[in-house]
Order: sequence, then structure tokens, then C-alpha cells
Amino acid sequence: MIEESALVVETAAGKALVSTMRSGACGSCSAQGGCKALGGGREARVWVEDPIGVKEGDSVVVEISETAFVKAGVAVYLVPVVALLVGAILGNKFGPDIGVSADLGAFLIGSASLGLALFGARSWGRRYATGPRIVRREVPKNG
Repeated sequence: MIEESALVVETAAGKALVSTMRSGACGSCSAQGGCKALGGGREARVWVEDPIGVKEGDSVVVEISETAFVKAGVAVYLVPVVALLVGAILGNKFGPDIGVSADLGAFLIGSASLGLALFGARSWGRRYATGPRIVRREVPKNG
């Protein structure tokens, strides 16, 4: 499990909006250099499950499974890129058969397949993905 410290910003019906700096769990990750170059290390706010009943201002520990993290990365990054490339290749090949230039076919079918992949990833995520959840309150450190 990947754990990260966070601060509760807002609560609502079994969920909590938490604010965290992308750094704790990232410290031991081999890809941290790439993430930081892409904007990591900044504040992130996300709604998480709240099974323990926290309140605004609480310091908590948020957890997500490695499997869920990897599946989300594949769904959001890899699948749309592959769909775009496959759609563009098919559009380039079959564009002239449907009465448009190869380049326009690549653009149209590539764009359509990208849109479908993004819609599919979002639908899959809403239905099947298990998101992060609060596992415990963080005990303040003395001294």
C-alpha cells in the first residue's frame, strides 16, 4: 500500500477533501525524477473515502493500493495513447477508402479513438476503480 500524509480541507457525507504535497510516498520511487519534472512536488487536492469520520483541519494518512495506482496510470496514460496511435494508423490507411485524404483520415479516426478511450477510462474508473481512503489520523510529533 502507498501511504501519504494529508490535511483535511473539507468533509462531506463519507468523503473528505484532503490536501497533500506529492513527496512522501514518492521519495522511494524510481520514477520520482520524471514526476517532479512533470510538475510533481506541488500541492494536490483530492476527494477520498472517509471511513473513520474526520473533521476539517485533521492531519491524516491516506492510502491507495499499488495495484489501483498502476491500473489508474495505465487507464489514464497508456490506453489513450495507444488508442490515438492505432486510430491514426487505421485512419491513414483507410482514409482514402472513405473519401478523405490519408492525413485527414488519420486525424479524424485518431481523434475519435482518443475520445472513446478517454470516455472509456473515465467510465471504467467510476464503476470499478477503488480510490484512496483515509486509514488513520496522524499523531502529532512532539519535539
